[in-house]
Amino acid sequence: MNYLNGVNDMPLSELLNYLMDKPIDFHDQRYLVNREREIESLNKIALYQPFGIYGVAGETGIGKSTVLNFVRAKDVFIRMINISLRESMESILYDLVYNLSKSLEDEPKISQKAKEIANRLSEEVSIIKGFSLGFSMVASANFNIQKNQIPRFNFYAAKESLRELIQLVTNVKGKFALIVDELDKEKKEDVLRILDSLKKELIFDNFVVILSLPYSIYREYGLDRLRWNESGNLENIFKDIVFLSPLNKSDIKELLVKRLSNYIEIIQNDVFDIAADFSDGNPRDAIWIMNKTVFENVNETKLERKHILSTIDKIIKEYYADQLFLTDNQKLALDRLRNFEGPRDKAVEVLRDSGMKRTTAYSIIEQLLNKKILIKRNSLIMMSGKFRYIKNA
Repeated sequence: MNYLNGVNDMPLSELLNYLMDKPIDFHDQRYLVNREREIESLNKIALYQPFGIYGVAGETGIGKSTVLNFVRAKDVFIRMINISLRESMESILYDLVYNLSKSLEDEPKISQKAKEIANRLSEEVSIIKGFSLGFSMVASANFNIQKNQIPRFNFYAAKESLRELIQLVTNVKGKFALIVDELDKEKKEDVLRILDSLKKELIFDNFVVILSLPYSIYREYGLDRLRWNESGNLENIFKDIVFLSPLNKSDIKELLVKRLSNYIEIIQNDVFDIAADFSDGNPRDAIWIMNKTVFENVNETKLERKHILSTIDKIIKEYYADQLFLTDNQKLALDRLRNFEGPRDKAVEVLRDSGMKRTTAYSIIEQLLNKKILIKRNSLIMMSGKFRYIKNA
């Protein structure tokens, strides 16, 4: 293949078009794998729950944006917005209200108020940003200014604007479901503070808000809901949280095969199995390692086992070099547990059968879990697929 001459006669390059990580929407729903239950739950929340704050949680790349794209409950007015302004709790609120206003500017009986609020917020942010830029430029010249002269986000006015918008939409449209994506990328503390402060504004009859959330919030919510975390109050914020579990290996393989169905004849079957193993149940990781493998072997006529193994070996040794410094006992444990999947006590027994003391075995397993070489899923210990194929791991 000669890129300089614009000649592309190698079929592997075409695979890259199907190996880009982006949320699936209705246009590409044929690529959706094993998320029907979670999508059904979210649509039932939008349709039947009278009001409340709900969440979607899971590790990064697991598919939260995808399932949110499929919330389309019949006879429910739905708007989906993304959060992009993340400098502070106040800026998150401004971004939320501004984006909601902009999304409503074409709606009859709502557009005038929506445009008014969007314009007001835009002017305030411009003033604050302009002041901040000017202040930073003169700060080195010992420029001083009183605190009360510094323009700030008007948090309370923004809260009232949000309340006005929600009430107007529910009055005009009836049942309203607001989908807010990208909050899972914010600090847990900021997300909780802003939601706690907005509870009054977000509790309306006929209004449901569904948010993407950091996994850490789901963990804490579960403990709080079951009264194992007596200091928490997340049940006072969230009515419920839908959790996206990692997919199993067959699901990940199906996902990849669906994307690359037109190129099966040039991909060795083992490649899909190894990519699924590498992913540890995360679709983003599976797509990423396939993309890297194709890209590094784009001049080949067929994608083979040796190609993906070489790519994994290179990536892990480059990105996870620190984790690969192992003691003799850790190396022995990895050799014995490379294909193990079971409870911790069984893993300890496997290592004891190899001559390791019980206390040492427990300690080694904990060390490897901390290194993320071993992972724990549903109370089972297993070796991460990212390290399974590394020769000296």
